[in-house]
Amino acid sequence: MSAIKKWWGYLEEILSGSLLLIGLSISLYGVFMRYFMNAPQAWVDEIFKYFVIWGILIGGSMALRDNHHISVDLLYEKFPKPLKKLANIFASIAGILFSLFLAYNGWVLVMARLASGQVSTDVGVPLWIVYLILPLAGVMLGLRFAQKLYHAIKHGEEQQKGGGH
Repeated sequence: MSAIKKWWGYLEEILSGSLLLIGLSISLYGVFMRYFMNAPQAWVDEIFKYFVIWGILIGGSMALRDNHHISVDLLYEKFPKPLKKLANIFASIAGILFSLFLAYNGWVLVMARLASGQVSTDVGVPLWIVYLILPLAGVMLGLRFAQKLYHAIKHGEEQQKGGGH
């Protein structure tokens, strides 16, 4: 199981990092073409957004894995250990429910765009491909929340930072 967790963590890092790097590179290309070559490229903004959004949503799973997400723990730190366990279980279940909502509704949106044949304005990318990140992110987050739920039930407290691999 540890090998699968390591592989999954590396896959998240490579995907997220690569998508963000490609997005940044496209943005820099657009700036160079617009301001130095005086030849703006219409497709740059659209494609840049897609890569960055995909990278961020995949990165959200990594942030959850390593506890790098935003949290307000002022009150949580005052809880006794049994209440912390209940809070972690509740938060994980709420996260799983949100992930299921995101995955299901994202899939409905993907199927609607696939059926309609809609494409993006500037480049003509089929929108079902663009929206595919929504169910994918829902599944990725759901797996991480399920991992956190298991850890909360078994150990009672949140995983420590860097708990992915």
